Amino acid sequence: MSVFTLVRAHRGASAVLAALVFSAALLVSAVPRAMQAAYDDALHRSMAEASVSQTDLLVTVPSNAMHLARQEDFTERSARWQRLLPAELAAVADRGPASRAHAGAKTYDTPVGGRVGPGYRNHQYVNVAWLSGADRRVRYVEGTPPGPPGTLTVPGRPEFREIPRVDLALTREAARKLDTPVGTVLLLGNSDTIAARITGLFEPVDPADGFWLHNSDVLNVVAERIPGGDGDETHATGLTHAGSLSVLKGYERDLSYFWVLPVRQSAVTARNARSLIGAVADYKGVIAGDRTDADSPAGRTGVTPPYTARTGLDTVLSDHLRRQSSAEALLLLILGGLAGVALGVIALAVQLLTGRARPALGLMRARGGSLRQVVAAGVWPVVLVAAPSALLGFAAAALVPGAATPVVYAGPPAIVAAAAGFAAVRIAVEHRRPLRDGRTDVVARRPSPRRVTLEVIVVVLALAGAYLLRARGLTTGVSEQGTDPYLMLVPVALTVACALVTLRLYPYPLRLIARLATRGRGAVPFLGLTLTARAGVQSALPVLILLPALTVSVFAAVVSGGLDATQRDAAWQRAGADARVESAVEIPQAAIERVRKVPGVRAVVPASRGRVQIGGGGRYGTALAVDLAAYRSALAGTPLAVPGPPADVPAPQVPALVSPDLAGNERLQIGWQTRITLVPRGTVVALPALGRELRDTVVVPLDANERAGSRTVVNMLIVQGAGLDAERLRAALALPSPPTVTTFDAELAEITAIPLVGAIRTTLLVVTAALGCYALAAVSVALVIGGAERGTALSYLRTLGLSERQARAVTVLEVAPVIVLPSLAGLLLGLSLPALLGPGIDLSVYTGEVAVGGYPLDLVTPTLLAAGLTVVAVLGAFTHAAVTRRRSLGSVLRVGD
Repeated sequence: MSVFTLVRAHRGASAVLAALVFSAALLVSAVPRAMQAAYDDALHRSMAEASVSQTDLLVTVPSNAMHLARQEDFTERSARWQRLLPAELAAVADRGPASRAHAGAKTYDTPVGGRVGPGYRNHQYVNVAWLSGADRRVRYVEGTPPGPPGTLTVPGRPEFREIPRVDLALTREAARKLDTPVGTVLLLGNSDTIAARITGLFEPVDPADGFWLHNSDVLNVVAERIPGGDGDETHATGLTHAGSLSVLKGYERDLSYFWVLPVRQSAVTARNARSLIGAVADYKGVIAGDRTDADSPAGRTGVTPPYTARTGLDTVLSDHLRRQSSAEALLLLILGGLAGVALGVIALAVQLLTGRARPALGLMRARGGSLRQVVAAGVWPVVLVAAPSALLGFAAAALVPGAATPVVYAGPPAIVAAAAGFAAVRIAVEHRRPLRDGRTDVVARRPSPRRVTLEVIVVVLALAGAYLLRARGLTTGVSEQGTDPYLMLVPVALTVACALVTLRLYPYPLRLIARLATRGRGAVPFLGLTLTARAGVQSALPVLILLPALTVSVFAAVVSGGLDATQRDAAWQRAGADARVESAVEIPQAAIERVRKVPGVRAVVPASRGRVQIGGGGRYGTALAVDLAAYRSALAGTPLAVPGPPADVPAPQVPALVSPDLAGNERLQIGWQTRITLVPRGTVVALPALGRELRDTVVVPLDANERAGSRTVVNMLIVQGAGLDAERLRAALALPSPPTVTTFDAELAEITAIPLVGAIRTTLLVVTAALGCYALAAVSVALVIGGAERGTALSYLRTLGLSERQARAVTVLEVAPVIVLPSLAGLLLGLSLPALLGPGIDLSVYTGEVAVGGYPLDLVTPTLLAAGLTVVAVLGAFTHAAVTRRRSLGSVLRVGD
């Protein structure tokens, strides 16, 4: 029998199989690519936010264990550190000509002990730095570059005779703040003093060069408040000549040697992130154990220099993998359901094609064909249709940006193999004996003990997995080993278990209803329900497809809604209102009135927040003075809750709400602007402006300080409005010290901009749409598969007097239970899965570290899916009724029908 003949003869069924295999191969190849692209994009965003100073490798050693006097000493060790890199780190190391790799020596906290000439100032610190490659990254705007070291005798200071001298170059800002023009000579150090001559002023050629991120102290001047004093300490760093290394010695001053080994951020991907974390740990151990310099001329005899490798690369990657594992776990849970449904629909299409070829295969078997020949004749058409379709799907997926993972290559062949395997098993079972054709619509088939046992095992494993998932979670403690494959299959297993239970139970109530229908006068209900009840086990595949499809799609829709709702809740908790203003200085009444006039502002509630002494000891806490009634009014229409104001008490006492740890006190003394006696009138566990879990906190009326004889200092504003802009509010306040302005819109934008959130939402949307399409396809194919037998039965019934209208009704009653009951079960299970599995799925990294506490019921998607399935089922029923109307009894009784 020709394979091409079978395909041409059943080109309609072949086209359906080809379309389904193409879509499945496209999804299984494209979605992983898109996920990898999203993972890489999120990782690169995290790396960019961390800056190269955190992601590069830094090898350091204090110079008190050794003295490197030549530039060549740094070059030799730099080459050694590169050679010691593990293969994973070496693959991402930046070694190009424009690399920011460099070595250096820097002093730290080097005091200016004096000047040669007038102009000495206290509290100045000038550090000396030599940086390899700095000469090509700076441009001198005044003076000349530093030269080799020399000696200097300070006039009138016999103790400073022939002291070492080094040349320094400073930035213009440093020279201005230190008052050190070109030619100034500084005396550095309170002991072992050296002279530093300012020879030039420079500016960076490219301030954004990653080189300067490692050496920001060279470009920036730092002013630090003197502990216990009123003035500032000024810290600056200057560049010196490589020859000055012979003068700088660690046992005379705080000096450190370092080597920067840059990492190409573009070479770090989600696929090598985990291996890089292990490589960083290995490299740190290798560097710490390096003993090459223990007895070298540069080292101090018998001392092993304590080399240390430092980097924030492993921390950045670990944080990203934590977010990625949460996203990956959720997406794989849902994609596993999608893959199962896709394979089920393909199995339906294979059943349709092999069913159409059944008479020819049966004739081949009856004429002496071996079972192997019959199976091959039936499987090769499936392979001929599925293989090119899978290849086309794989090729189309290549247009999706993203790296190809093993599943991208293994997915399409696995689909073809599954289709061929299902066809082979089905044909082998049907044709294991010749001439076994018979009627299957007379009695319902009884399931075998093996099948019942297998189904019980599936149900038990699904329930056990659901319990473990709630107890252990998908990502807890497995961030370095990946998610648990067994637990990832729990949602799919639950849907399959529910489908099996539904499949086993729904024929019984149908038979009961059919028996009750026999008491009626009409034959239509009895005929339709009886046909459905007898075909219960035969309709297993459509039920096993529809229920998971609806379950996973509803689950995806509910999870997406819960993620969005929790992100908004986290944004409200952070902002505490539509906008919140906090200032380090007092906000005058005039500024408050200006805020009220900002476009979009509807109400402004002033408040005062401060650190207070609780009792008379060393216990401190937080106090908030605010009109709680006005605050509640400002939060109307938001999910935030504010307690009512406490009951009033006679002045000068002040009523208060206190945190639970302060409850139980009849009176409470706090020290704020003055001593205030509080009378606790209730507890407050959480407050939007302060946090979710309050401790050592008191909330009092706005005039609390006035009651105690002081005055109210407003330093916080609660703003109600729409479309509030932080810059406009800040400009309207016009305070001498810029306040902190937090808005709900800005916080929500920051939370939703967390890497991978977009990928999760897009994937959930794609999966929901794909599952809906597969569910509709399953209904359509299932109607076509049963069309021949259904048409035959209706043709017989019409000869007995069944009208066309009654035939359509019988068809609807036969098909409806197979569609409606799995749809209802899938809807209920999909709505229940978030509650059942929610504790095991941690999405807090995408919601501002706020746990997803609830999943709102969104019935739009389930309603649309159910409506679509109903429409398709009804249209299919009417179509088959119309087709069978044209079939005469003579054509039905022909041999082979």
